[in-house]
Amino acid sequence: MSGTPFSLSFSGGGFLAIYEIGVIQGLLEQAPEILRSAPKVYGASSGSIIAAAVVCGLSIDDVKKCLYGAARDARRTILGPFAPGCSILRILQRRLHQILPENSHRMATGRLYISLTRLMDGKNVVVSEYNSKEELIQAMICSCFVPIYAGFIPPSFRGVRYVDGGFTNLQPRSDLETAITVSPFTGEIDICPRDCPAIFYSLHIVHGSIQVSIENLCRIGYALFPPSYRVLNEFYSQGYRDAIFFLHRNNIFDHGCLAKTVTFEFVGVFSKNDLFHDGDRTSCQKPGMGVLNAANGTSLKNFLRHSVISRLHRIFTRVLQHLPQRCRKASAVLNLQKKSGLLSSVAEFMLHHLTSPTRVAWSFYKRLEHLWKFWKR
Repeated sequence: MSGTPFSLSFSGGGFLAIYEIGVIQGLLEQAPEILRSAPKVYGASSGSIIAAAVVCGLSIDDVKKCLYGAARDARRTILGPFAPGCSILRILQRRLHQILPENSHRMATGRLYISLTRLMDGKNVVVSEYNSKEELIQAMICSCFVPIYAGFIPPSFRGVRYVDGGFTNLQPRSDLETAITVSPFTGEIDICPRDCPAIFYSLHIVHGSIQVSIENLCRIGYALFPPSYRVLNEFYSQGYRDAIFFLHRNNIFDHGCLAKTVTFEFVGVFSKNDLFHDGDRTSCQKPGMGVLNAANGTSLKNFLRHSVISRLHRIFTRVLQHLPQRCRKASAVLNLQKKSGLLSSVAEFMLHHLTSPTRVAWSFYKRLEHLWKFWKR
């Protein structure tokens, strides 16, 4: 990273914009000059709200409460955002009126660039001039509007109707300048989650990059249907850690500051030598996970296998723990889970889906156990 200020670009992510808030928190604590000196801050869809928070200097807590409030209302009914009485954009609009300063349109003009999709011809439009606070909020609402999901009548900006800006420009930025890109989805992005040691299949669509993976499919579901507060907080913490790791890779602050902040966050994932290796100059445009692979000392195949099995193991163990205590066979499976590994996970999976006919699940488990013993010979 040279002394030249870099622009910022926040992609759309629905309710996973909480990840981008975590990124802002990390940059604000460790490298606030990046946020202050950015000549342009781009945003698409929910990323426009995050970009506005950076430009207008909003409190991180206020922005978090804004998103948490929308997520809470969306989780009240089984239909979520599709419920008749639920209007996510109305909630955001009301909350933005409360937290944005009165001169926010002056602060945003010439620095905040919001991506919009014009309904009439489907063209991408990036706006950067605002005459009033209401006009600024209306631009963000237009950029976040997903037809049917958010309503049937698209909102208008200066008399023209627009829909979600992520449809035509998911990661807005100018080709004439260098921008730090942020996204809650894994891809060839500067700051994003890192799921695998290597990028397998990355789709470059509407100026954005998204890796084809199960994790990203889950994130898309979370983006549309908000998870629990605990999961949202995990995404917030992950955004914070990824921002710190980005700063370290580009040597933006000294190692002592990094050690105080994230040493304990990376325990079990990164070795100390890999984390503080001075020669590691990985390009921020090539999000390889060689450090992760080297730290674990495993091949890609073993890493993926271990990751999938461990996640299934944790999930199914929690499921068993919530089964009725009087279910003796479920307790027996729980006692065996430390010994049988993957077999235990399969049995717990069957118990989760066959809770009523427990005897069928127990019989199936015993058959798998005999098969496992025969295979081990």
